[in-house]
Amino acid sequence: MPPIISPAQPLHRRRSFACYVFLAILTLLFFAAVCFLITWVVTKPMKLHYSVDASVQKFNLTDDNHMSATFKLTIRSQNPNHRISVYYNSVEIFVKFKDQTLAFDTMEPFHQPRMNITRIDETLVAQNVAVSKSNGKDLRAQTALGKLDLEVYVKARVRFKVGIWKSARRTAKIECSPVTVSLSRLNKSQNSSCDADI
Repeated sequence: MPPIISPAQPLHRRRSFACYVFLAILTLLFFAAVCFLITWVVTKPMKLHYSVDASVQKFNLTDDNHMSATFKLTIRSQNPNHRISVYYNSVEIFVKFKDQTLAFDTMEPFHQPRMNITRIDETLVAQNVAVSKSNGKDLRAQTALGKLDLEVYVKARVRFKVGIWKSARRTAKIECSPVTVSLSRLNKSQNSSCDADI
């Protein structure tokens, strides 16, 4: 007679297999966590810092709320990391007033080495841009005071490099607000720090 296999045996085998799979996954997660911890300890990543200087030339606002101006920006990017460099694969720069875009431009990709401060000089031109009625009113009020409170936004696709390893591309959103620019002939600007979300 063939041996009698109780129904409990296949169930026991399935449970043993599930335990092996669970332990294998747990082991992989443990090694991944250890690798991440070692990488973090070795690289000691520090936050990137950004600031901006801005000035405006040829500012003009017509009676029907069309604005023209030339904005000159100097964005200061500081990478304080000893072992991490940054690749900026694409960069978009916006000058805004109360969330309305006044000027926009893109710039060439660049690489920022470790322990480096990079200055980015850009000129953005607003040509006959239609602004909303409320924004036109606020622009006139600020013009009467001889200054403008603007916002500068930078959107970039970045990658980080440690040794020969490169990370996946991430989106960096850099917001500088307010950026106060003078409309006087001296055209002095105030250095403004930025918040970065990477």
